[in-house]
Amino acid sequence: MKLSAKNPFVLMMLCLMAGVFITVSFLETPLKFQVPGMTLPVALELGMMMFGVSTKIQCVFLILIIAGMAVSRKKYTKTDFIIIAVVLALLLLEKFWMLPVLDERAQLLSAGKPVLSSEMHNYFIYAESAKAIFLCIAISLQFTKQKNEY
Repeated sequence: MKLSAKNPFVLMMLCLMAGVFITVSFLETPLKFQVPGMTLPVALELGMMMFGVSTKIQCVFLILIIAGMAVSRKKYTKTDFIIIAVVLALLLLEKFWMLPVLDERAQLLSAGKPVLSSEMHNYFIYAESAKAIFLCIAISLQFTKQKNEY
């Protein structure tokens, strides 16, 4: 038996999306707070910019992924589409609800104003973690087993 991709373009887009997303969310974000001399306002501004750009890039990747899956829809199962729908739902929740709230809080913190306690940052971390898991599952589901022909 050998593995083959359901659609190499979709696989490539999923891998690129996962790479960009994981790099920004789980590598760049925590590391910027460890840079000597990095002030909180600068780190928060950088975070707002990076997550804004990352979210837009992820939206483009998802549009391309969904288009690629639609073209090859006979190769995909309902599970494949549900997983991508969950990733899309998480991304849209982040883009239109979580990030605007977090950006507003970051701007207040940067200005030195008091900010009430909130669980939004934790919700965002949970959403990012879930998105990473679902992307990994989506990538693994891109492969099908084919019998060797002799």
